[in-house]
Amino acid sequence: MQITIEDVSPVEKRVDFEVPWRDVEPKLEKAYDQLRKEVQLKGFRPGKVPRSIIERLYRHQVEDDVARELVEVSLGQAIEENQIQPVAPPRVDKLELKSGEPFRFTARVEVRSQIVPKDYSAIPLSRRPAKVTDEDVANALETYRRQLTQFKPVEGRTVTADSDVLMVEVRGRIGEHKVKKNTVMVDLADENAGGVPGLAARLRGVPIDSQQLEVRYTVAADSSVSGLAGKEVGLHVTIKEARERKQPALDDELAKDTGEADTLEELKQKIRDRLLETDRQRIKQELTAALAKEIVARNPFPIAPALVDRHAEALLSRARAQLGMAGIDFEDGQIDLSQMKNEFKVEAEQQARASILTQAIAEREGIQVSDADVQKRVAELAAARQENTKKLRAELERTGRIHGVRAQILEEKTLDLLLDQAKITENAPDRLIVTPGDAGARLVVTPEEARAEIEAARQEQGQSPRRK
Repeated sequence: MQITIEDVSPVEKRVDFEVPWRDVEPKLEKAYDQLRKEVQLKGFRPGKVPRSIIERLYRHQVEDDVARELVEVSLGQAIEENQIQPVAPPRVDKLELKSGEPFRFTARVEVRSQIVPKDYSAIPLSRRPAKVTDEDVANALETYRRQLTQFKPVEGRTVTADSDVLMVEVRGRIGEHKVKKNTVMVDLADENAGGVPGLAARLRGVPIDSQQLEVRYTVAADSSVSGLAGKEVGLHVTIKEARERKQPALDDELAKDTGEADTLEELKQKIRDRLLETDRQRIKQELTAALAKEIVARNPFPIAPALVDRHAEALLSRARAQLGMAGIDFEDGQIDLSQMKNEFKVEAEQQARASILTQAIAEREGIQVSDADVQKRVAELAAARQENTKKLRAELERTGRIHGVRAQILEEKTLDLLLDQAKITENAPDRLIVTPGDAGARLVVTPEEARAEIEAARQEQGQSPRRK
């Protein structure tokens, strides 16, 4: 087989293949022989259909299958022998086998950018001090109260109260999006309850036995659910069940019920210490995001469009999950997914560039990930998901996601090295001017994210949060 490789651009290669007929013919013969054993035609015994009839009926199918097999084998050989690093499946031109002639085809392969990273040491960064306010502690205590709250069927009144929790059936529209008939839990104390900002406020003080209650309003332009900000809401709501809260008092008994402290003051101190550590981790994430943005700015390079597209797909998937929690239907054709994806392209390119750079820096600095590192991370994920470690490791290996675990650890090690080398000055702004997405897409969640996903799933299913 002859292989000719041409650089179309720094991130795309043209690979021309020529497979001699002597290598093609045996594969065709084998394919016809196999098909002859399997095909059943009226008037012929199994395995006795003449070759000429099989060729007449199935030639295009057989040649197409053989051509695709040759392409797969040839591409794999070319990629391995020439150390090509594709970032997406190759694009192959029209395939055609001609008897007695070499099989020729061309593949276009988008490849990883080859760069020599520079100016990534001693990045100047500004770090705010970690802080916890009394309000933060009070909010955390309220979280404990919610976790220990009992929910009992409403008795003795006919209208909903501000702190009730409802199970409702909703249908209608949010902006251009259709909401299918959907049953959701709505905490009337939560302005974003049910995934629809403002819905809870419209269900306070209404009859508990409301049927097809019409709810119309406009979501606030500054809503935290950005995908719904400014949208017109038109829903019909039926209350299926209403429960009232029985919250415990903020006292020593509550502290004991948490299992973390014997007194309320002791619990407050533990909360303060934990929140302070959480804020330190948040500061590190902010520094990491600012660091990634800076090294990208210092290292311009061409990037494969397919890689940016892959990151945009990941961002789109997250956005769909968030909107799906609000009951928005993606199957009604009202949502232009292509437009949504295009809106993520700038952020996706930033993430893709940061990913390539951190990998290049890791190679240059000799940073490696050991199997012990991977096993430790898998054990953390398994504990967070309440799964068996061996079972999770086997699943990650089987699906190929173990490579994502390894890549994430490598990225974290590399960014930790760059943070250690950075010139960090202490500052006191509320936070660095970065966005949560700046840190890059995560294909594999951290243990903390896994716990959050589990808790969100429980709440979505209307279950009570677990006691800690």
